[in-house]
Amino acid sequence: MGSSYPTFDEIIQNGAPPEWLPFVIIGSAIVLCLIVLDIFVFIKHKKYSTKYPIQFICVIGILQVFPVYACLNLVGIVVPRASDFTVFMSESYEAITFILFMRLVFTYMGGKKIYKRHVEGDKIHLNLPPCCCFVCLPQISISKCFFIFCEALIGLYVVFCIVFGFIKLIMNLDGSEAYPSNMITTTFGNYYHAILLVLLFAAIYGLSGIYHSSEEALKHRGIVRKFLVYKIFTVLAKAEDVTLGSLGHHGIISSEDFGYNDYWSAGLRLRMIVFFAVIVQALIMFPLAITFFSVEGYMEKTELPSATVINVIENDSSEKELKAGDVEV
Repeated sequence: MGSSYPTFDEIIQNGAPPEWLPFVIIGSAIVLCLIVLDIFVFIKHKKYSTKYPIQFICVIGILQVFPVYACLNLVGIVVPRASDFTVFMSESYEAITFILFMRLVFTYMGGKKIYKRHVEGDKIHLNLPPCCCFVCLPQISISKCFFIFCEALIGLYVVFCIVFGFIKLIMNLDGSEAYPSNMITTTFGNYYHAILLVLLFAAIYGLSGIYHSSEEALKHRGIVRKFLVYKIFTVLAKAEDVTLGSLGHHGIISSEDFGYNDYWSAGLRLRMIVFFAVIVQALIMFPLAITFFSVEGYMEKTELPSATVINVIENDSSEKELKAGDVEV
């Protein structure tokens, strides 16, 4: 029985590890705080949704990473049998935020077409994060193909994360009730995480290319800190689940090491600890993210490389409109 996914009913009837109930109570309190804080943030940003609808959607969508992760991880603690599904949902949402962040960068510059028109032909070094160490990479001219390449890297990560993440979920559900599942499922999961890590770095590279093509104009927007505050959170959550989960699954940490081996395997208990850690991390980093994604960002102006100062005004009928005033150089 120690290797099966326990249902909520089985937990109530047969008991659970001593940390389960404190995790549920404390986790529920934290999630409630995050939801209240999230509602406050939504109301605060809502007054700008009419004038800046696309920027509003992107900012709110990115900030939802923290309460979404916390809620899904709490469900994974309360109902361990649903943990694979909650991991899939949280990772899929994290992938979608890459597109939201890319769109946010374009919005800060007045929209994709205007942004491309102003930076096309400029020079850019290809040793972009996370490939900063490759100083031998050449300098190229920014062109339409460069933007297509950057957007393709981001899109590839999103598609892989959702499509193959869903396949991995089905294989886990179909494998057996054992945790971990059969050898084929475990092998597929190992390859999935390895490829996902490579594509994650590729997506970061693509986003870096879009940002660094007009870095000077975007510096005052705090793009880097905005990206890092939520990306560090999601990468930590993923790394903790994969690393600690593997320690339990491969027997490096056994049930006996916990002093309680009557019901859950070490892998399941480690995953529960990871879920709780993610909830606590969300509580710590969500207020910081709110500070970085402040409402002042709606009123800031961006100076394009062509020395045109713009104030972006968006509406739903067209993706963007600009109120522009030329500045003498």
